[in-house]
Amino acid sequence: MKMYTLHLDYLRTGICITMLVYASYKDLKTREIHDLLWVIFAILGLTIDGYEIFIGTLSIQQLALAVGFMVVIGAILSFLRLFGGADLLAFLTLVIIQPKAPVFLTLHWGWHPIFYPLTIITNTAFAGLAAPIMILVMNISTILGGVDIFHGQRISFARRIGLLFTALNTSINKVRGPPFQYPLVNPCSGGVSLRPNIWDDEEASKVFTELKQKGVDRTWVSWTLPYIVVMTIGYTITVIFGDILLWAFILLG
Repeated sequence: MKMYTLHLDYLRTGICITMLVYASYKDLKTREIHDLLWVIFAILGLTIDGYEIFIGTLSIQQLALAVGFMVVIGAILSFLRLFGGADLLAFLTLVIIQPKAPVFLTLHWGWHPIFYPLTIITNTAFAGLAAPIMILVMNISTILGGVDIFHGQRISFARRIGLLFTALNTSINKVRGPPFQYPLVNPCSGGVSLRPNIWDDEEASKVFTELKQKGVDRTWVSWTLPYIVVMTIGYTITVIFGDILLWAFILLG
C-alpha cells in the first residue's frame, strides 16, 4: 500500500508542477490567468482525492482541514491585499491536488512537514524574499552605470533605502505600464511613494502619460511580482527539501 501511495504522490506532484509551470508562463507574459485552469486541475485533484478516500489512504477530515485552512489564510491575505484572487485559487488548487505531504519526503529525509499546506505557504514566502534582493541588484547596476537615480528628488535616507529594495528606477521610455509596472511618482508634486496603487490600471496609465508629457527622463516604478512564479519555486522547494523553516530550526538547534 505504501508503494502504491508513493506512485500516487508522484502523480500528484507531476500534476502540480505541470499546472504551476503553465500558470507561471501566463503570469510572466500577461499577469492574467484564466480561472478555468484552476477549475480543470481542481477537478483532476478531487478525482484522485476521491479515489484515495475510497481506498483509505486519505481521510475526508485531512482533505477538509487542508482546504479549510487555505480558504481562511487566503481570505485573510486577500483582505490585507497581500495577494490577488488568482493567487488564492492557485493555493487552493494545490492543496486539493496534494492535501498531505508526499510519502517520498519521509522516505528521503526520514520526516515530513508537520502541516503540509502551511509548509507550502511558508516556503513560498521564503522564495519571495529573493525579489527585493533582485530589485536591489538591478538598482545598483543602474547606479554603477553612471545614473543618478535620486537626481533632483528630495527623498529621506530611510525612504531611499526602501526604494532600493522595493522599486525600480527606469527610463520612462522603457516603462511597460500596468499590469507589469505601476507609478510611484506623483506628476504634480514630484513626490515618491513606497506604496503604489495597483488597483486602478487606468489611473496608472494616466500618470505615466503625464510624466512623459512633462519631459521626465527617468521614474520610479513598482514592479508587480509574478507571484505564481514565486509559488512555483516555493512548491518545488517543498517537494524536494520539505519544510525550510523546520530545517532552519534543526540547523540552529
